[in-house]
This record gives sequence, C-alpha cells and structure tokens, in this order.
Amino acid sequence: MLMSVKMSAQSSFGLTGYWFPGLNSTSLMNSFESNPSNFISLKDWGIALSYGGEFSSNVNSNLYLISISKRLGDHFITVRYTPGYQKEFVFNNGQSIVLQDSTSQSLDSKFTYKELFGLGYSYKISNQFSAGLSFRYFTQDFNQEGVLPVFSDTLYLVRQSQDYKVNFWRGDLGINYSPSEKISFSLSSINLININENSIDPDISQYNIKREKNILFGVSVNPISSLDLNFLYESGNNLQIGLNNFINAFGGNLGIGITAFHDKYQSPYFAGIIPAITYSNNLFGISFSGIKYFSNRNTPQSFSVFQDQGISNIINNRYSFDKAVLTLTFTINTIPERSVEFLDVDILNEIYPTLTENYLDKPFAVGKVVNLTDHFVQIKPSSKIEGINNDKIESPVITIPPGDTVKIPFYTIIPQSYDKQKAGISYADFYLASANLEPQDQTQKPILINGINSWDGKVINLRYFIKRDYDFSMNYAKEILSNYKSELDTMSYALSIFYKTKFVFNNFVKNLVYTANPRAEADYVQFPHETMKLKGGNCDDLSVCFSSLMESVGIQTALVDYKPINGIGHVNVLVNTQLSPEQAKLITQNESKYFIRKNESGIDEVWIPIETTTLTDFNTAWDLGAQKFNEDALNNLGLAKGSVAIVDVY
Repeated sequence: MLMSVKMSAQSSFGLTGYWFPGLNSTSLMNSFESNPSNFISLKDWGIALSYGGEFSSNVNSNLYLISISKRLGDHFITVRYTPGYQKEFVFNNGQSIVLQDSTSQSLDSKFTYKELFGLGYSYKISNQFSAGLSFRYFTQDFNQEGVLPVFSDTLYLVRQSQDYKVNFWRGDLGINYSPSEKISFSLSSINLININENSIDPDISQYNIKREKNILFGVSVNPISSLDLNFLYESGNNLQIGLNNFINAFGGNLGIGITAFHDKYQSPYFAGIIPAITYSNNLFGISFSGIKYFSNRNTPQSFSVFQDQGISNIINNRYSFDKAVLTLTFTINTIPERSVEFLDVDILNEIYPTLTENYLDKPFAVGKVVNLTDHFVQIKPSSKIEGINNDKIESPVITIPPGDTVKIPFYTIIPQSYDKQKAGISYADFYLASANLEPQDQTQKPILINGINSWDGKVINLRYFIKRDYDFSMNYAKEILSNYKSELDTMSYALSIFYKTKFVFNNFVKNLVYTANPRAEADYVQFPHETMKLKGGNCDDLSVCFSSLMESVGIQTALVDYKPINGIGHVNVLVNTQLSPEQAKLITQNESKYFIRKNESGIDEVWIPIETTTLTDFNTAWDLGAQKFNEDALNNLGLAKGSVAIVDVY
C-alpha cells in the first residue's frame, strides 16, 4: 500500500551550480531555485535553453528548461517552461493477481511529480537594492493498482487502477542587496505562498508534496576580479558552497566553477558536486555542467527508507542520478547601448529668476558622468527646469575619455516673462545625448525657485533689478526732465548730467519714505515701479530705483557696497558726472565731495556719492553720501581692505 512520504517542493538546488549574481551573463541566472527573487542583469531580452542527460542504467536525455526574460525599465520579467523537472517512482504494492495462464502479475503504485513552468518578476529599487517574486506551477499524479471483487454466479477479481491529480502554485518573495561590486547578499522565502488549483482528495492527501516553509540566505563575494565565492543556506539545514574563476578569452568571459552541496536527506555530508564551465559575451553564452553524487545511485533502494524519509527535491534526492547539462543563452538588445550615464547631479545654486544672465555663464548644477565605453565619447548635455523652461537648454558639448568620469556643468535661461512672486520647490531634468542626438541617460533633481523679488545678497546682482525696469524708469525720468527743458537747454553741456541727476533726485524723493522690506529665505528687492507705487523702500530698493532712473536716460552709475559689519550692510549710489577733475569746481569747491575714477579710455572723471535713503533733497543726500564714502571707503581704507566695494552697473 502507499505510505506517507516527506517531500519539499523545489528548493535552492539548480542544474548549473551557484554563480555570482552580479555577472552580466544571463546563462547561469535562469533558475528560481537559488534565485527566487528573479534577480537578473539583462539589458533587454534573454533566452535560455538547457538540455541534458541522466546516467541511470540507461542514459535518458531531457529538455530541462526553456526560459525567456525581458527588461522593461527597472522591471524584469521571466517566464520558463521546465519539462525535464520531474521524477517518477514505481512501487510494488505487495499484492499480485493470477492470470488465466496461471502466471501472476504484481500490482504497482506510481507517483509522478513535475514542475511545469514558472513566472518571475523583480524591480530594481536602486543600484544597490532589488526585490522580486516568483511563482511556479507543480503537478502530481498518483496511480494505485488494486483488485476489486465482483460477485456474480462466480466470484471474479477484477484489476483496477485509481488515479488522482493534485496541482498547486508555489510563490516566493526575495530581496537582493549589493553594497558594492565586490559583494552581494540575498534573502528569500521557500514555500511562502501555496495555492491549490484543485482540492486534495482525503484519500491521497498524505502523498501530496510536503511544503515546508524555510528561509534562503545567500552571499557572494568577489575578492578579486577573476574570482568569486558563493554560499547558500536554507533554514531547513541545506547548503551550497561555490567557487568560480573567470578569465577574459575569445572576446568574452571564460569561467570555471564548482559547487558542493549538502542535503540533510542524503549522505555523505556533502552529497555531491556540480562542476561547470561557461563562456559568455555580449551576444550569447554557453555552459556545460554536471552533477556528480558521492553515493552509488545504481543499487536497489529499500522502500522502507523511502517510506520513512521521502525525498526533499524533485531533481535532487537520494534517488537522483548523475547528470550532464548543456545550457545555451542568447541576449537580444533592441535598446541602444548607453555610452555614458549619470552617477550624480549636484545642485550648486537655487534659482533667483531675476538674475537672468548669471545662469548663462555660471552653472546652476554640475553632473558627475561616467564613460561606459573603451573609446572617446562626445556628449551634448541639456537641462529643463519645470516651471522655468519650455524646452531643453543645451550646455556646451564635452568629450569624455574612455572609462573616465568627468563633471559636466549645466546652464539655463530664465525668460523675461517669468513673474511668479512666491518661492517653491520644482524639479530639474538633466539629459545626456550623444553627438548624433541619441539619448543616453537622464535624471531628475529637486530645486528651489525663488520669487521674482528674491535676491542672493550680492550687491553686484542688484544690477538685474536695475535693468529689468528700464522702460518704466525711462518714462518716469523723461517726464521729470521734460519739466526742466528750458534750464537744461540754456546751461553748459558739461553740467547737464549733474543737473539732470539733481532734478531727478529732488522729484524722486518727494513722496518716498524709508521702510524695511519683508524678509523670507532670501533678501527681498523691489523693482523701481514697485518702489514708486509703494512710495518707499530700504537702501537696496531706493538705490536700485534711483540707479535705474539714471541709467535709463544714459547717466552712468555704480553701487557702493558697504559690506556687513555686525550683520548690517548698506548700499548707496555713485553717479558719473563725466566732468574732468579740473571741471569739478563747477559743482563744488569741496574736494571731499567727489571721487576721481578712470573711464574705459583711462581718462579721469568725477563721480559723486548719493545717499538714497536721505529723502529730503539732492544736496543733503550728496553731503551724507560723500561723508560716508570718505570715512568708510577712504579714511578707514575700506576700498583697500575690501570692506567697501564699487560695483559698476553695466
């Protein structure tokens, strides 16, 4: 009669041994046994086929598996068909029937266990982490022969056969972690999920494959480029140890490996070895492996042992025979090969939308890019900031030496139409393209976009606020000067700039008061039209507004940057009268009220300091501006020490 046996559905034993999971070859990573998380390193498509023979009393050949794998972005899918993953047992029931010719025939029972196909999925979370799952489909056929008595005028014994089928799905989850190219860890389940496709008849439930739940742990170490060591351990007390060596040969990788395995249901302690030799390149792989058991498999086996211990694996058990397996793989890459890729992108500066020209010659981000090839690669980098750019903004083309890592600057253009006042987090997309515009890689980083009035605190960048409102400033200044047309027409031309400055300032300050502007993450600067509308501002706002009025009608100005002392800085304005030092007496007899600077032609010109926060009249603003300039910039050597700087508005 049939007895209950202890059997586990396929565990970590594979036909090709265990190899370092970081290898690019797909030929050794097509099993869900040692790789239930479906970790693969495909770039696109992979096809694998394993065919082999089993050396029993007769040599039996089998197509063990066919698998197809596909990468979709960071998703990996594998489908495999395994017609050779099966084991059949025939037992004598201890009963026999006498035939009409007086001969007897024993009655047998037959168990057939098969794994037919499997499905695998994994997701690449990062360069270090991946996680996945696999589902495998098993069938079990139980056939028992017996004798059925038939009562009639004569008692007949009729031979009959009872057949039972039980099918089920097994599912497992796993994760892989590779902290570096030299080491990899894996952790996965064994028999985590079991789904019966059809109910189990109570009469044969005792013969169903036992599905013990265990944990599978794996570690692979690559101490040197040509050698890797592998270790697999099942919590059910089974293990594998592998040693593999690789050399570059024939335009690819030639590898030799050996795996020893321990199965608690087999003896001796290491029940056998799996030697293998493999070759792979970018197009195909071929491996020849064998399974050699250390115990004699061609001797009769006791049913009592089978009844007591059962078997633990369909293709690897105490009744399995030595095997030889040939595995062929093919990789089909319909995705263009990447020649470069991003390692990282560092955002150097948040975006201040008014400082438009800053981003034309100063990068807002720098990307770290590696050349993946053995030849020089010319790359066209570009970027696009969400909410700022409608199209990609190209940065200068760069050539990267073979295998080298370089830093690539990224520039951008801020359109004049940008006018959002609130700051917010956006995203910058970065792109790499080859010389023929084939896309290579892209990445995305968060970036802070400040409001249109935000300023980075550098006085030199106030010029962007000065220039942005030229249309308003020109109309405003011309309207003021039109009221003084007769005076300007009758005075000496040499004095026209001085008096234009005086007329504009006296009208500019009539309705203004000094006020502190609101502060946020960055300094806040008003545009000239806002200062005039709000009728006030701080030193930054008033200096920007007055300088803009002057510049818009052709009068050259500079900003005087009194750098922070105890956290407080100051800005006022220098105006170029274009008078020569000899002509300075036309406007003042006090030499301390002006400052001599050379123009681009090397000619000395008279500049006068204006304190724009003195909102009374021009002469007072000039006096106070001159006093501060003489004290801080000249007497205290501020210009020489760098605590005071003159910033031209171009």
